[in-house]
Amino acid sequence: MVSSAPAGLLRDGLSAGVRLTDLGLGQLRDGGRAEQVSRQQPGGVPAAFPPLRSLEDPGLLHNLPAQVSSFVGRQAELAAVWALVGGSRLVTLTGAGGAGKTRLGLQVAAALLDEAGDGVWFADLATLRDPDLVAVTVADVLGVRQEQGRPVADTLVAAVGGRSLLVLLDNCEQVIGGCAKLADALLRGCPNLALLATSREPLGIDGEYVYRVPSLRVPADGDDTDAILASEAVRLLQDRAAAQGVTLAPDEQTAAVMGRICRRLDGIPLAIELAASRLRALPPAELDARLDERFALLTGGSRAGLPRQRTLRAMVGWSWELLIGAERAVLARLSAFAGGFGLAAAEAVAVGEDVPAGEVLGYLGALVDKSLVQFDRTATGPGRYRLLETVRQYAAERLDAQGSAVADAARIAHRGYYLALAEAAATQLRGADQAEWLDRLDAELGNLRAAIAFSLTQPDPEPGLRLAASLRVFWRARGHAAEGAGALRALLDGPAAQQATLPRARALAAAARLLQQTGDYATAGDYCQEALAIARAAGDDYLVAELLRIRAVILLRQGQPGAALPVIESGLGLAYRLDEPYLTARLLSARAFAADVEGNHAAAACDAAESARLFRQAGDRLGVGQMLGNLGYYELSAGDLDAARRHLAESHDIARPLNDRYSIVHTTFNLGRAEYLGGSPDAAGALFAESLDLAQRTGMRAMMAYALLGLALAGRGGTGPGWSARLHGAADQALADLGHALQPLEERLAGQDRQRLRAAMGDEAFEAEYAAGRTLDPAQVLAALGRTDTAVGQARPAVPCEAASALTARELDVLKLVAQGLSNSDIAQRLVLSEHTVHRHLANILRKLGLSSRAAAAACSVRTGLV
Repeated sequence: MVSSAPAGLLRDGLSAGVRLTDLGLGQLRDGGRAEQVSRQQPGGVPAAFPPLRSLEDPGLLHNLPAQVSSFVGRQAELAAVWALVGGSRLVTLTGAGGAGKTRLGLQVAAALLDEAGDGVWFADLATLRDPDLVAVTVADVLGVRQEQGRPVADTLVAAVGGRSLLVLLDNCEQVIGGCAKLADALLRGCPNLALLATSREPLGIDGEYVYRVPSLRVPADGDDTDAILASEAVRLLQDRAAAQGVTLAPDEQTAAVMGRICRRLDGIPLAIELAASRLRALPPAELDARLDERFALLTGGSRAGLPRQRTLRAMVGWSWELLIGAERAVLARLSAFAGGFGLAAAEAVAVGEDVPAGEVLGYLGALVDKSLVQFDRTATGPGRYRLLETVRQYAAERLDAQGSAVADAARIAHRGYYLALAEAAATQLRGADQAEWLDRLDAELGNLRAAIAFSLTQPDPEPGLRLAASLRVFWRARGHAAEGAGALRALLDGPAAQQATLPRARALAAAARLLQQTGDYATAGDYCQEALAIARAAGDDYLVAELLRIRAVILLRQGQPGAALPVIESGLGLAYRLDEPYLTARLLSARAFAADVEGNHAAAACDAAESARLFRQAGDRLGVGQMLGNLGYYELSAGDLDAARRHLAESHDIARPLNDRYSIVHTTFNLGRAEYLGGSPDAAGALFAESLDLAQRTGMRAMMAYALLGLALAGRGGTGPGWSARLHGAADQALADLGHALQPLEERLAGQDRQRLRAAMGDEAFEAEYAAGRTLDPAQVLAALGRTDTAVGQARPAVPCEAASALTARELDVLKLVAQGLSNSDIAQRLVLSEHTVHRHLANILRKLGLSSRAAAAACSVRTGLV
């Protein structure tokens, strides 16, 4: 069947013998108004067709209100609720305000209309405040007369008796007691009656099945345009904007803004509809920019709607007013969280004079029941709680309204919890449980950021310094070095943080380490010098030795091995005297680096192997993986490609399950270097491109420069030697900006390649391209790589499916995950790649195998025995 619009498009293009048969006027369940409906009828098929059933059919018994807008998405929810209603006589749809409970309930009710039964009946309880009026309202809907001197509920039960009815009780929350009482009486006295209720909390009676209505599905950050436009939330935004006369273009830029708006509004349908109404006056990008002021911005809902549905503030405020005092206190304090949180964290933050610690769980459960706190079950471990951002902002306003002392107390408790977590993690991140602790900190990143941001507003600098410094290993391993360094610098720059204390020295050391990773060697060196003075004055030899290691690595990055070696030996002397194997391992890694820079590759490999042994003895897999990667590099310098490949692969295999992005960037580049030295420039170029992408995303500027150099050597991304000359220029400029000296192996390879290019191009042409390259940035290079891969993919002939051996190791990894049904986003997360890189790998796979789709690639991988 088709409605009038598609029917008009079909009429002129129907196949021979096919016609459209008019079935009359009807209001379809997903539509907003009645319209002409036709049936596409092939020739030879009997014309007989049952009468069209629509909500306007007089043969259907109901009082369901006609809908004036279309129903978007929710197919999974519809199926789930239909199944529940089929097996239970009481189903309650709960969810946050504005989640679409009423509309979903009406859609389910419309789908369950049955001429053989006694109808589907809608009881709107939204305006009631007296619980005793619930039974009166339902009696009026069912046409049951009240009897003098007899309770209305008893009269109602007697009148319904054995009739087969579905009653939709809508908006029960403000008269929840009356609804529960009536529902219980009807279920016990009317065996053929079923109830579907909508409420912000369950009715809480026997036999009730609760279905929590989720927000609409929103696109993930980084989804491609097709995925964004296919998401339910964005489809609703487009539909409601169109109803306002605003057409949202389906282009990449507009789609990205629409996706961001829907994510920031938590996929709440009412909020999205209010946002759509604002698009009459604001372009999407401006609306997105103003969403921090959402309560002032999102007003102007339908004048025919309930007052609480006309503004976003009224929607949340209605739920707030239904809470008791202690529930409000708990919700306000929970606004200190940013992102999810566990029960222990909630108990630490929500406790107060009015809320004893032992009662927090009960109030938290009540807030979950009332849909103001979300509870997400996890596949492993305990579930986590969270507040929708709209609810969190409202609760934060209420917390601030209680005065700075009350608000600060909640946020200090929040910071205290996460400071204790970070300091516990700092110790555990050296041992066997690294992966678990890294993942735990990753899950709490929003809260850690919030605690640091709050610390910047407080007079006492020490808690913030301790918190940020304790996260150093996490910042580094999970690709947040630039963010961590920025947070530490902001904390260290505070006027109250200038005293020469050990917390300041440790924060300086952490910042120096992170700044060394991101390439700011000058500031890192200054921090080291200041921290050394404090640590020496305090007699903290462990910290002194650690700072000497950091200082030495900075000198080595700047090409000063002669100055670095005495610093390293001084630190090693302290480590030996302290009998600290872990510290010794770190200093040996620095000495290995120095030996390699000086050309003593055998000594470098010896120190790296000993360092790896000590890290392994301590149970530090991060350290082991990093040192195996370094060992592989030193073996490359010495020309032992087989040993290098073996150790680099082992390093990569350690880093990937730990999601150690720092090491992954290095090993990806070094594996590319091994391919280049082994005579496989195409494979090398793919790895260099991947390392550039990863280094850019993690802010590792020195590694971005090395990746540019690798691409120059491999000739990747261009059509001739001119592109390679440009990449040499881009790499040199990036290194000069950092004050970073190339390591000897790269210096030798770069010199040889430039000689080759000059011979091929001539000095003048080389210099012109080289100078042009000094203005390139990595983003431009990545864009060029993407264009070139596409062009190559169109130009090369197809390869049979059985030629899977042509794929690189990384392309095989991607193909195996495609065969498992993972999306590009899931693959990127699993392999620690960007979605851009996954997309490029998939394009290469399809090109090499002569295929045109993911499904074909998956089938090929099965046939070739890859999965």
